[in-house]
Amino acid sequence: MMKRYFSPLDKVLSRIDGLDSQNLSILVRRLERERDLMETVLHTLREGVIVLSEDGSIDYANSAAVQLLGVSIEEVTGAELRRISPDIAKALELPVQVEALTREIEVTYPESRVLRLHLAHVGSMTDSENTRRVAVLSDVTKERVQTEDRIESERIDSIVALAAGVAHEIGNPLNAIGLHLQVLQRAAAKLGDSAEAKKVREAAEVCQGEIKRLDGIVRDFLGAVRPTKPNLVDTDLVAVVAETMNLLQDQLKQLGIRVSVDVGSEIPLILADRNQVKQALFNVMKNSLEALDRGGDIFVNFSTDDEWVILAVKDTGVGIPADKLTRVFDAYYSTKASGGGLGMMILLKILRAHGGTVDIESTPNVGTTVTLRFPLKHRRVRTLDAPKA
Repeated sequence: MMKRYFSPLDKVLSRIDGLDSQNLSILVRRLERERDLMETVLHTLREGVIVLSEDGSIDYANSAAVQLLGVSIEEVTGAELRRISPDIAKALELPVQVEALTREIEVTYPESRVLRLHLAHVGSMTDSENTRRVAVLSDVTKERVQTEDRIESERIDSIVALAAGVAHEIGNPLNAIGLHLQVLQRAAAKLGDSAEAKKVREAAEVCQGEIKRLDGIVRDFLGAVRPTKPNLVDTDLVAVVAETMNLLQDQLKQLGIRVSVDVGSEIPLILADRNQVKQALFNVMKNSLEALDRGGDIFVNFSTDDEWVILAVKDTGVGIPADKLTRVFDAYYSTKASGGGLGMMILLKILRAHGGTVDIESTPNVGTTVTLRFPLKHRRVRTLDAPKA
């Protein structure tokens, strides 16, 4: 049974039958002051408080509850909760034999959010007229999003650590193969200029070239996936895009892909790690090339607003189906048969490290638009020096 707390009024109320009209008037004023104080306290709470009668009508709702319901205070009192918010009303159905419960629900009105509800019976369980349900509603949307982001970040970090370890282990046998090829090349040199010796030397040179190429791939991969903190300096995003285009120039020509760049107005410098941003842009452009295969267009558009420098890369490729679009940032998930499935995950990791965002819009057989947003310099929080004594 709930413990009862007594107020100074309890002593007066116990003798109410013997009070005269003057004392009754004083008591009423004291009750009004206590009611006003209680309502003031309830209205200062960040959590919503709703008192429901047994028929589901609202006897009381504080300011936070009114805001969560998306109605005015005039519309709340006496109204049926199921008409205002069917989702919340259904979640607040409490079996008679249960004194209290706590659950989380998702609501879409007046906006999409996650609410944690705590519900309890108050009053007499046998007297329906004096029984009320009290619900406390907490908006835990931000908490849920932060938890999901933390879990996703930890998952990505664990995958990145594993991938980096595998890449490092690949480097060891490559070094061993390179050393043995050098021994083979020296042995072939002693055989003179015979056709067989020449063939061995050529094969060894091809192998050495492939080892160098693989070694470069491993180094680039490690540089991309290692959880290194970005070295933020003033960076010209337009120049970085131009450098990335130069790296892909030969492929663009071979595939007959046309690239249009629209810079528009002057684009301000951003605080960024130039190499990491180049890696992110390279991943975006490579995806566009693979989506186009032969021919087609890539449109690169720069813009800016009060908060972001925005880079949109749009292609006229095959597009991504809706059921696959939600998984493009998952590690080792790829819409291509030959894809490694790390490019978009690395892109997201780099943008998050820069305080930016990534949006992807795609329509099958129409194309895909990847929008990268980098925060303007004035949006970053600066650490101030402590005041001198």
